Amino acid sequence: MLAPENSLFTHSFIARPTAGTGYSGIHVQLDGVPSHHLPLLLAAYQYKFARDVEAMAQHLIDGIAVGWDELGTVLLDDAPPTLVAALTDGDHWPSRTLDHLITPDGSPPCA
Repeated sequence: MLAPENSLFTHSFIARPTAGTGYSGIHVQLDGVPSHHLPLLLAAYQYKFARDVEAMAQHLIDGIAVGWDELGTVLLDDAPPTLVAALTDGDHWPSRTLDHLITPDGSPPCA
């Protein structure tokens, strides 16, 4: 087993403020370093979600039961091709949710 400091994953959390002083968010399993997520999320905010932060939060946080395994290039579908190429080196991959998890009693997790 790998020690946490040698982990192959960089986990992250996408969140937004709630009423009061709290946050509501969702876990992202892979590629959580800011240099990966921030450009992807900023481009998605500008192009896919047309600067509608509520629509983006609904898609990324509210509409997911458990979390994201990985955020994919589908978030860049409406971005200019030159920006997509700069952010992804021309690679394309799907967003994947953590929907393969089960609870200790064998049932699927619920939102």
